[in-house]
Amino acid sequence: MYIEKVEDHLYQLKKGKEKIGDFHLVPVEDEGRKIEKLQVSEEINAGGVLAIFELIQAYAWKEDIPALYVESHSDSLDFLLQHQQFKLEDVEKRLWKYQVNHT
Repeated sequence: MYIEKVEDHLYQLKKGKEKIGDFHLVPVEDEGRKIEKLQVSEEINAGGVLAIFELIQAYAWKEDIPALYVESHSDSLDFLLQHQQFKLEDVEKRLWKYQVNHT
């Protein structure tokens, strides 16, 4: 599985040559990026979603992106984000932040 940049902020998730999803990485104030509109094909299970977040985190490290943000809309996503070392940044907005470690 890998990430392919399609447009300015649009990225596709691919497995081989097959598109399995897409998402946007939108710039935010601290030079980080907010993950928005993440969509994956129906055959991706919970473990696959976990792998996708790991892939996006690795991509952020490779591209020198200092932080990733996600707005959560479900308790199950909150759990997944917490598992991936995201920290709850804003309780009211349910905004989570992952600080990319570039060491």
